[in-house]
Amino acid sequence: MDAWISAGADTDGADIICASVADYLAPDMILTVTGTAATDPLDWTLSLIRGYEVPSGLADILPAGTDLPFRHLLDRQFTLGTMVAGRQRAIAQARPEIESVDGCLSNVRMFGDRIILPSRNTGRHGSWCVSLVRIRCLLPTTKPAPEPDIAELAILQLLREGYTARDIGVRIGLSPRTVEHKLEKLKAAFGARSVAHLATLSIASAIGPR
Repeated sequence: MDAWISAGADTDGADIICASVADYLAPDMILTVTGTAATDPLDWTLSLIRGYEVPSGLADILPAGTDLPFRHLLDRQFTLGTMVAGRQRAIAQARPEIESVDGCLSNVRMFGDRIILPSRNTGRHGSWCVSLVRIRCLLPTTKPAPEPDIAELAILQLLREGYTARDIGVRIGLSPRTVEHKLEKLKAAFGARSVAHLATLSIASAIGPR
């Protein structure tokens, strides 16, 4: 923020800001610079300065590279509704935009916090925006699963609370074998690879579409 305040209206300001925060970035942060001189936001360009470094099988959908036109990014709805919209607000108000992020990029639900610093240019369009995103959670989006019965609802809830199959059985009056059978059925219904994956998918399903 201090670097933004001291930066001028020239295009070198984005480099100053990025350099000032580089040593403080955590693995779950993404730092980008967007060139916003074009009138059409789809002609804006995205340059990744520091990417998401937490090991994840879901992070492959995040954009990488330099000077990528927005119109070539993977998900048009996410590009316009999340990336463009936040930058437009920062440019329009000529001050930093700080907000929570909850959006779907391709088949991944993303939760996090974001600050967008616009160029200190008083013209109609600033020449750049610096965006720093801290990703709190990545979840896979889910396909509709059959409505669980009462016992399955209880099993899913207790599973999300960390109970073992044996503990779940004690709480709902079923044998561990019966609980394990129902867990296998639920795994198949959700397309889960493991019990831990089932818990994750059930949470993603409960949150619902964005």
